[in-house]
This record gives sequence, structure tokens and C-alpha cells, in this order.
Amino acid sequence: MTENGKKYVQIGIVTAAVYFGMKYLSPVVSPFILAFLLAGMIHPLAAKLNQKIKIKKSVLAGIIIFLFLGVMLFLLWLILSLIWSGGRSFGGQLPDFQKEFEILLEKCCCGLEESLGVDGVVIENFILEQVDILIENVEVKVLPMVMGKSFDYIKSIAGGISFLVVMIIAVLLIMKDYGRLMEKIQEQQELKGVITVCKKVVVYVKTFVKAQLIILLVISTICAVTLGLIGMKGGIVYGLITGFMDMLPFIGTGIMLIPLALFMLLSGSCFKALICFGLYAVCALTRELLEPKLIGGRIGVWPVGILFAVFAGIKLFGILGIIKGPLALVIICEICRYMWEKDTEEKQENGD
Repeated sequence: MTENGKKYVQIGIVTAAVYFGMKYLSPVVSPFILAFLLAGMIHPLAAKLNQKIKIKKSVLAGIIIFLFLGVMLFLLWLILSLIWSGGRSFGGQLPDFQKEFEILLEKCCCGLEESLGVDGVVIENFILEQVDILIENVEVKVLPMVMGKSFDYIKSIAGGISFLVVMIIAVLLIMKDYGRLMEKIQEQQELKGVITVCKKVVVYVKTFVKAQLIILLVISTICAVTLGLIGMKGGIVYGLITGFMDMLPFIGTGIMLIPLALFMLLSGSCFKALICFGLYAVCALTRELLEPKLIGGRIGVWPVGILFAVFAGIKLFGILGIIKGPLALVIICEICRYMWEKDTEEKQENGD
């Protein structure tokens, strides 16, 4: 078999192994892997505090984790409260929007009748009929389907809570003997390759998360300031939510800015609608400019590869594939690189 043929076989075996791990092992081991990584992040801070206030590292780790969770829950509650209040306000204004839409539709149909000679009334009635059918389908099919899956949602929430509880307990247990545990792991020569690959994967995760947070902050600031300056009610909140949505693949800022633009258009605020459309383009351009500079070649994977990994991950693993897909791709790349570098070193040592 040729050298390239061997590499293709290795890629296939590694890909199959990583897929098996992501599909069947990750639901079991992921809380403990995350707990170990989290313990490694918390340990330096806990060690410094331990020297000053003489409290056990596991206790300090628990305090740090619960403070962080408290802040995150507060932010989540704040965002959900703002969305809820905005939703109630939007619901109360629906009759006004309906009237605005009908007036705008009538003007457009009259314009078509004057310029093209078609019957504007027929077009208007057809569009209104289709809108009514759409609303009826949402009420009859979509809403019952969503309500019918409420038990699945409860199960998912319960699963998420149990995952979080197990991870926190694992962090507290790991923190008790973190130093000795790391020494034992580093002494095992058999785990040298695993440690090397894990370190590179952790570097990728840190680089990617840091880049996304910076982009989130920049886009949130641009959107919040712009929407606030044009006098949009709740513009700052919408801007912050838009920045968060930009982190989600296949969703992005368009999920917020395009509906906002259409909403402004139906309300008769053409200038604000134009600003929202322009802001959508600015946000997309900002991400395209910042992402290569913040990530660049440091993760060793082409951007199109990450996009493919996200798409394939969603198909293979569901919604969690947004995370599992790119992570699996990076693990495959790093394992293959390590194997090929090791083979090259061995050949050089043997004089081949």
C-alpha cells in the first residue's frame, strides 16, 4: 500500500472511532471531561485563594462555580424577562400592524393595477386569503405540535439539570486531588499521545470561544448603539440579543434584524427599516473581517471545514452537533497529525 493509501486508511479508522465516541460515549463521559477541564481552569485561582484564606480548594471551587452560575442565571432571567415583555407589547400592537399591513398591501396592489393593468383587488384578496390560511395552519398544526412535545422539553430540561449537577459534583471531587492526579497522568508514557492531542484541542476550544466572545461583544455594541441612536424602542436589548444570535451557525443576526426591518417597514418607518437591513450587512461584514484575524490558522482547520462540520454534526447528532461537529473535526485532524508526525520521527531515527 502506498504512503497516501495508508494515510487514507488511518483517516477512515480515526473518523469512525471519533464518530463512535461522539455518538455513544460522549453522553456518558462528557460531564466528567468537562468537569476535568473546568477544574483545570479553576485550580490556579483556587490555589491562590487557598494560600490567603486557608479554605479547602474544593470548597473554594464550589463557591466560584455557584457564583458563576448565579451570574449566568441572573443574565438568563434578565434576557427572558425582556423578551417576554417585548412579546407582550408586540402582541398588544398586532391589530395596529394588521391595519398597517392591509393599507400597505392596498397601495401596492393599486400601483400594480396602474402600471401593469392587472386587477389589484384580485391580487389583494388572494394575498389576504393566503395570510389567513397561514395563520390557520399555525393555529391548527404548529401550536398543537409544539404543545404535544412539552413532555420531551421537560425531559430535556431535566437531563440538562442532571448533567450540570453531575459535572459540579465531579469538579468538587477532582479539585481535592487535582495536583496529584495531574502528576499521575503525566507519568504515564502510554498517555503521551492522548495528552498532546487533548492540549491542542483545548487550545482550539479556548481560541474559538475567545474569538466568538469578542465578536459577540463587537456586534452587540454596534447593534445596540445603532438601534438606540435611531430611537427604536427596546433597541439596546434587541442589539444585545442580535449579538448573541450571531454566534449561532445558520441563524446569525438575520433572525433578529430582518424581522425588525420588516416590522419597521409595516409600521411605516422606512428609514428605520433601511437602517436594520444595512445593519445586517455591517454585522455580516464585521464577522467576516474579525474571524480570520482572531482565529486565523491557529486552529489548523479551514473555515469551510468548520462549516461542513457544523452541518454534518447537526445531521448526525442533532442540535448538539453545532458543538460536536467542529469538535470532532478538530480531534480527527489532531490525531492524524500526531500519528503522521510520529511516523516521520520514527523514520528519521531509523534512517529511512
